[in-house]
Formats: sequence, structure tokens, C-alpha cells
Amino acid sequence: MSSWKISNPFFESDNLNEKLNVSPWAGHRRFVYDLLRFVKPQNVLELGTHFGCSFFAMCQAIKDFKMDTKIEAVDTWMGDPQAGFYGEEVYDLVKKTIKEYFSGLSTVLHKMTFDEALLKFEDGYFDIIHIDGFHEYEAVKHDFTMCLPKLKENGIILFHDTAADTGYGSSLFWDEIKQEFNSFEFSHSWGLGILFPKGNKFFDLMIAENIYDKVLYYNSKSELDIALIKVRDLEALGLERYKIINEMDKMIKERDDSIDSQAKLLFERFESMGKMEAMIEERDNIIKSQNHLIEERLESMDKMEEMIKERDSVINSQAQMLEERVNTIQQMDTMVKERDDVIAAQKTMLEERYDTILEMEHMIRERDNTISNQSLMLEERYNVIEKMDQMIKERDSTISELKINNKLL
Repeated sequence: MSSWKISNPFFESDNLNEKLNVSPWAGHRRFVYDLLRFVKPQNVLELGTHFGCSFFAMCQAIKDFKMDTKIEAVDTWMGDPQAGFYGEEVYDLVKKTIKEYFSGLSTVLHKMTFDEALLKFEDGYFDIIHIDGFHEYEAVKHDFTMCLPKLKENGIILFHDTAADTGYGSSLFWDEIKQEFNSFEFSHSWGLGILFPKGNKFFDLMIAENIYDKVLYYNSKSELDIALIKVRDLEALGLERYKIINEMDKMIKERDDSIDSQAKLLFERFESMGKMEAMIEERDNIIKSQNHLIEERLESMDKMEEMIKERDSVINSQAQMLEERVNTIQQMDTMVKERDDVIAAQKTMLEERYDTILEMEHMIRERDNTISNQSLMLEERYNVIEKMDQMIKERDSTISELKINNKLL
């Protein structure tokens, strides 16, 4: 077994979440880092991880000292009434930190309740168990009772939030349980209790290493770390304020220049306002004359309004006449439609008669052609008759001559 050594670690997880160095657990990170180096556990269990301040401090020790240690964390990562409730972003940040800095370690995250997770583990399995769940008395007592069988012989249990000034039930349970087993504790950073409920091997070794002197050191170192953080924050705040003051000086100068230019502009505007006042006075006189003109026009408008009312009365009577004429027109429109129907019927009859006339005209033309042909035949016959008549006359003449001649003879 090696001696207890005080380290000066750098916690890489702060690179992704700088709030870890001011979390309630931050003051105990140096101690738990050195505790793992001293104990060299095979299996570590944490009940209640949240952002992982204590979990990553132990991971850092396992990584830095190349220990063959499996470390497991149990949390719902949903929050509780004391820590507050939150979403998946916290769990995602824990996983991201493991991936970024501790991917080479044997780490397991159990996203479930403590009771559900403890059913998965064998009895006597863990060298160190850290309890940091719900801080009511009964809850802490229940967690201790459930996880105690899972602790190895000579195993160590850590309790957070054991300081009396926290006002939590966890401090009351710690006051009771430390009466039953060897222990020591830290009062800073909400309190941390270290309990040896299954044997005093490591307790005796730590006593041999003057652990109580080291408790004073870790207390002082934690206060110094907090003071340095405050100084660093104050320095950062001072620098920010100095930048702000410089920026404000620059802004004031710019505003002074702006005020000078605005003052000049105001003087010019005052001069313009003087000229404008004279113009306004002139315009006021114009407005007065216009007001008189407006009054006259208003009187004219009143007269026109009376005339309009009279005309409206005439228009109303005309509208009544128009309405009567519209009714008459509608009646005439009905009569026109009836006559249109009669005309349409007469048109149909006329079209039929026209077709009949066309047929008769065709028949007349055919008869005219027949009559023409007959006239030609009659004319020819007449000519023939005339010729025959002439022949008859000639014959009659001849016969007469013959008769005369016969008488003479």
C-alpha cells in the first residue's frame, strides 16, 4: 500500500463545463482524487451524478494514474425538487464529457432510479460508493440501507451534504450513522462524510497517514481555490468593467461631438424658426381672410343645401314617376313578347307559304314552257294553213278560169 500523496490535479471536464469548479462538490475534488490514488479501487459506484463534478474528479484520478478501475454512475438525469428539474441537455453533456476526455476508461451510466440499478449489482462488489441523491433523511437512510450489501469488505461510503448548515435531512442521518462506524468528515462545500461500515483497514491506514491534518489541508486548499476563483472572477469583472469604461468614454466623446454638432444645428434651426414665425404670421393673416371667405362659402353652401333638398323632393317625385313608367314598360315588354311569339308563328306560316309559292312558280314555269312549245306548233300549223289557204285560193282561181273557159267554149 502506497502512502497518501497530495496532488495538484487538473480536471479536464472543466473545459466543457466551467461551472463544475464552483459547484457544491468542487471543494472535495482534490480529496477524492487523492483518495482513489490511495485506495486503488477496482469498482466504484456513484448514486446521484447530475453534471458529474464528483464523478469526473474520480475519472480524472483513474485516467491520470492509469488504474484498472470500473466506475459506474446512477441517475435519472431528470432532477428532483431540491436540485431542480431539467431536460436531456444535462445527460447529453455528461456523455459528451466522457467521450471527449474519458473514453478510454471503463465507465457505465445507468439512467434509472437507485433501487432499479442496485438490483443489477452483486453483493460485496464495490470498493467505494458515493451517495449524493435526494437529501431528505428517509431517502438517505434508504439509499444507505440498499447499497450497504453491495459494498466490499473494508469498503468506503461517501456521503455529500452532511454539513449541519445545509438544513438537509442528510446531515441528520450522518450525525446518527457516524456514531456506529469509524469516520471522518469535511465541513466545507456542503460537507462530505467518509464512512467505514465494513472494516477499518483503510481508516487505520489513513489515521497512520495523519488524515486529520490532511483534512485541514483540504479544507484550507478548498477555501484558497474558492478565493482564487473569486479573485479571477473579480479580475475578469474588472477587465470587463475597464473595457466598458473605455467604451463608455468613447461613447461620451462621440456624444459630446454629437452634442456640439447638434448645438450648431439647433442655432441654425432657431434662426430658421425666427424666419418661420414671420412666415407663420403672414400665413395667419391669409388664414383670417380665408376664414372670412370660408364663412361666405358656408352660407352659400347652406343655400345650396336648401336647393338640393328641394331638388331631392323633385327627384323623389320623378323617381316615383319612373317607377310607374318602369312598371308600364315591363307590361309592354310582356305584350311585346306575346306579339313576338305571334310574329314567330306567322313567320313560320310565311316560310311555309313561300316554299309553296316557289313550288307553284316552278310548275308555272314548266307550264309556260309547254305553252311556248304549243304556240310554236300552232304557229307552224298556222303557216301551213295559210299556205294551204293560198293553194286553195290559187286552185279556186284556176277553177274559176276553167269554168269561164268552158263557158266560152
